[in-house]
This record gives sequence, C-alpha cells and structure tokens, in this order.
Amino acid sequence: MFASLFRRKWTTIDFVLIVVTAALYAVALILLANIKLIPSVPIRPANALQPVFGILFGLPGCIGLGLGNMVSDLMQGTASPHMLLAGLFSNFMGGFIAYVAVSHPALQTKRSYLQYYLFVVIIASVVVACTILINVALGFTPMAIASAFVPTVFLNQAISTAILGPILLKLLYPSVKRSGLYRGRPLSSGYESIPRGY
Repeated sequence: MFASLFRRKWTTIDFVLIVVTAALYAVALILLANIKLIPSVPIRPANALQPVFGILFGLPGCIGLGLGNMVSDLMQGTASPHMLLAGLFSNFMGGFIAYVAVSHPALQTKRSYLQYYLFVVIIASVVVACTILINVALGFTPMAIASAFVPTVFLNQAISTAILGPILLKLLYPSVKRSGLYRGRPLSSGYESIPRGY
C-alpha cells in the first residue's frame, strides 16, 4: 500500500502546491513566532500545519513544509546553514509521518484518531525534537544545549498538533476534496471514494 503513495504521476498542480504550502507555512511561522503558552514554554501554533499539509497534500505538502521552514529561518536570520538543513528535514518529517500514518484525512474514524495522536502528536513530535541530535553528531551543537532544547521542541510540536491539527483537518478537508487538490492517502472503499483527478 505504501508503495502506491509514491507512484502517482505528478502534475503542474503538485508543483504549485509546493510553492503555495511553502509560502503559507513560512508566513504562519513568522507571524506566530512569539506566542507563548506560559513565559517559560513558547509554542509554535504554525507547527499544526505540518500534519494538515502532509495529510491533505501528500508529498507536495511535505516538501512545501520543509521549504517554508527554510524560508522562515532565512527571513528571520535565525539559523546557520546546518540548522537550515535540519529544519528542512524535521518539518518535512512532521508532515510525512502524518501522510503515511493517518488513514482518514478528516479523522472520521476511531482508528484515524488513534493513528493521529500516536503517530503525529507523539512519534512525529519526538522525531522533530530529536532532529537537533543530527547537529550534535556533526559537532555543531553541544549535547548540553541539545538536551535542554529537545523537551521544548517536543512541547511546541505536541501541543500545537494535538489541539489545532484535528480542528484544521475537519475544517479544510471538505473544501480541499471538492476542489480536487487532495493529494493524501487514497481512502479505503469503506470510507468514501477517492477524489477525481487523484
């Protein structure tokens, strides 16, 4: 089944989706960069777009997430070259894990809810948070700094995706499907038919 996720022929729309999702994600990251849940725990509400773009737009959405994060970092001047690459990878994975793991894009089944909270909120958050360990392995970041940074990134990811992600999916999926832009996992016949053009 997973092999079929990579065999669909790409069209111009897919490349447009990369550009659009990258732009939307970059803007969201920049505009919402300074929101904090409590003074000591900043959150990134824009992180909730990772599973949303991955689930709804598939690989184009995942690529857009990685590029959007890179654009955001470049515009804010907050990352060195190795951090740009780590950010690209972690944001891509934040969408990709959701893309391959969640069986229904609008979370209309108990199974898809369980998949979302296990794979997106927990596992993807761990993966995104631990991306900084790549920089530790390459000698760019001391382990002491990484150890302090990982829990904060995990909280950023987990809080945003747990609260905002399901809401955005339920709101956006119907219009994305109707417009023919859905590029996520093909739906099982027991759920509903695959949108036209997929």
